Amino acid sequence: MRLSIAASVFLLSGSGLSPVLAEKLTSEQVEFFEKKIRPVLAENCYECHNSIDKKKGDLALDWREPIVESEVIVPGKPEESPLIKAIRHEEDYEPMPSKRPKLAKLIIKNFEDWIRMGAPDPRASKPTKEELANQVEWEAVRDKRAEWWSFRPIVRKA
Repeated sequence: MRLSIAASVFLLSGSGLSPVLAEKLTSEQVEFFEKKIRPVLAENCYECHNSIDKKKGDLALDWREPIVESEVIVPGKPEESPLIKAIRHEEDYEPMPSKRPKLAKLIIKNFEDWIRMGAPDPRASKPTKEELANQVEWEAVRDKRAEWWSFRPIVRKA
């Protein structure tokens, strides 16, 4: 039986753990999040998991509050975090990102390290639609769109 991230969070209720609050973040934690976590979330997750127009599986990843409420991460314990299990493509979890290749090992390790340090997240407020749209670099959007079937060369079948 495969679990979605949203379905598996009920197993973690009452863990008593909480993420690092924004007021207590060090500059190193903010830098780690901004350089290694936020860009991956923006490029791979916000399309389906945002608080503006699509909250697939009732999960938004575009700011701290819905992540904390969903318990998709267990701060300090990546091995117990449904998010890590999903990005690792573990057997009982729906693989994320959905319908895309598995994230690189280094990216998964960065997420594990982030959760190990308490999942520090400086995003204290819900982004506007414009802010959400501006979080993904144009180059990443262009490269993703270049993979669309309509931009691929026509191949004659034999």
